[in-house]
Amino acid sequence: MVAEEGAVTVPTNPAAPLTTGSDLSRDSGSSLTPPPPGPALRTSAIVFSYDEEAALRRCLPALLESSVEEIVVVYGGADGSRAYLESLHDPRLHLDFEAVRAGKWRAFNRAIERVGGEVVFLVSGDITFSPAVFDHLLSQFSPDIGVVFPRVIPANVRGVVGRMGRVLWDVHDIQIVVFGQSGLTVHGGELQAVRRSLLEPISGVINEDAYLCLRAAERGYRVVYDRDTVVRNTVPETLTDFLAQRTRVNYGHRQLADSGMAPSTIDRLFWSRPRMCLRVLSRAIFRRPANSVRLPLLASLELLALVRGRRDFDRGVEYGRWPLIRSGKGGSFASAPGKATSFPWEK
Repeated sequence: MVAEEGAVTVPTNPAAPLTTGSDLSRDSGSSLTPPPPGPALRTSAIVFSYDEEAALRRCLPALLESSVEEIVVVYGGADGSRAYLESLHDPRLHLDFEAVRAGKWRAFNRAIERVGGEVVFLVSGDITFSPAVFDHLLSQFSPDIGVVFPRVIPANVRGVVGRMGRVLWDVHDIQIVVFGQSGLTVHGGELQAVRRSLLEPISGVINEDAYLCLRAAERGYRVVYDRDTVVRNTVPETLTDFLAQRTRVNYGHRQLADSGMAPSTIDRLFWSRPRMCLRVLSRAIFRRPANSVRLPLLASLELLALVRGRRDFDRGVEYGRWPLIRSGKGGSFASAPGKATSFPWEK
């Protein structure tokens, strides 16, 4: 098992030394322990969800147990989400029901007008975590930090497509560490802690998570990958859903590049820094030998998604309301999520 850094920060000066946390010897990360006292920053959280009652029932309880002072849930759909959320009766909870699906970037714009925290947690509705996650991310903040995001591990690794999702997140984890060590601006989503001053209205942005990290770096802030803090997400379980999701992500990367904000992705650096790309892929295989078989299939799917995403961007296809991913969203996780411990699917 390859040891990786616990927290990687990206300096505003690429030549400056990187700050790293404690080394990890386990692939699953280290257990969460109470963070040291940090600055008394006010906190808010925004949860984005659409037609995902089962996911909200996994996500919201831990969020309500956390120290976050204000929670805005932007949601919609015809399932039981509304009834569930209205049954919670927590004074910190503010609900924004979307009668007609308008797209995430519009939901983002509405939500940021309602939050008053100095640090805002942007939460995908289909992740699970320990209530302590927010305190750990907050403890990383200092005046020069704009965004902090945790490590993501898929929770529903089932079948061929689910295992492709795990390979993808293995590569993503190693990629962030290697890119950060090289002074490149890293970015990640699912859960982000963002300085409120960076949250401004966006128009049509698809990959708002990468956009926020890149914008933070542009404004002189550091972006921190808090690898010791782990959240778990769901990955698509059908080939159609997996390809649709990756097409949308690649569309978003092309959109950012076209606007002059070049994201740090494997495909963009394949020709310019081939040794770095080889280092990422070789570490992914060393970490999990089965990845040697799955990586070629993942690369083929990713290439197809890359071509489709760029084609759709060039054709002006509207991705503001992308097709919903249905597989992997329902039911319960195989094991209780939360602290960064070893789970059966991580073997």
